[in-house]
Amino acid sequence: MRLGNRLGYAAGIVAAFVLLAGCSVQAGQAQTEEKPQSEATANTPTKMEEQSKEVSYTLWNAYWNLEGAEAQTEQLAEQVKNISFFAAYYDKDDTAFIPQNTTDFFAANGAVYKERGWNRYLTVVNDQIKEDGSSDQKSTELLYRLLEKEETYRAHADSLVALAKDAGYDGLEIDYENIRKDNTLWGHYMNFIGYLYERCSTEGLLLRVVIETNIESDKIPWVEGPTYCVMCYNLYGSHSGPGPKADHEFLLSVMEKMKNVPSPVDYALANGGFDWSEDGSITSLTTKQAQILAAVYAAECKTDVSGAKYYTYTDENGTSHEVWYGDQETLETWMEWLQEGGNWEYSIWRLGE
Repeated sequence: MRLGNRLGYAAGIVAAFVLLAGCSVQAGQAQTEEKPQSEATANTPTKMEEQSKEVSYTLWNAYWNLEGAEAQTEQLAEQVKNISFFAAYYDKDDTAFIPQNTTDFFAANGAVYKERGWNRYLTVVNDQIKEDGSSDQKSTELLYRLLEKEETYRAHADSLVALAKDAGYDGLEIDYENIRKDNTLWGHYMNFIGYLYERCSTEGLLLRVVIETNIESDKIPWVEGPTYCVMCYNLYGSHSGPGPKADHEFLLSVMEKMKNVPSPVDYALANGGFDWSEDGSITSLTTKQAQILAAVYAAECKTDVSGAKYYTYTDENGTSHEVWYGDQETLETWMEWLQEGGNWEYSIWRLGE
């Protein structure tokens, strides 16, 4: 039975799904290991200080998987600050456009979100549809074309401002990835961000900039003004062997690196995870899918020292698998570690089942 069929078969045995909930009871009794104490214990806020702080969320809605997003948003509504509609990307002519799924979802929910006082961001990513119909994801070639020259990055910024305003958004979220340690491109990018921030401020739009962790933060000419959102995940993933998306040491290293980035900084955490098969294949899973697989194979689900959930199972073909994923409990563990560094604003990747 293929993964999709296994998940479909199992859906009937999962009685209810709470957003990012822990392992299903049917998956076995969780065994929690002791979690590490912070190296900054002396700086840990007192209970009174903790109560004076409020956690706030930015929630990402991805255009290809919006099922369940409305219900999940409701479960976190009291702490929601921003909703990011993911994402506008590029056609073969280097022009950004908003996919119809995102447009429809915004039309159905945008007004309600606005009434609640939530900021609605249009996320823009550097993915591109080529002339032959194939896609180029996280294209740095596209970024060089758009950002290398002043006349092109100004025109690009103007077009994005117009796109967001015409569609009725409150802000832009720029999620250009794969720049890594290309500090020449970072220079072009920050020139663009500086001009874009000016344009957004003039037009009454907010601006968020999503950044990865595999950067040389001390060598980047950061621009003051935007909110920077750092992606605290993918420590392990499709590029590696089994393991958690984040752990204590990783989060400490990210906080250290962010000391070079202008405030405010938002820390993005990811639910869900991956299924590593002994045949070499790696499958991305949402939290719900990971829980369903655990239930199907009666897997014993455990909690790692990192806070992530994990289990193993053998499928009907005799192939062994190892699954790691994050649920709400996992995210709360990671947030506790980030709060020790004074960080209270988080983005969640992502909504949808």
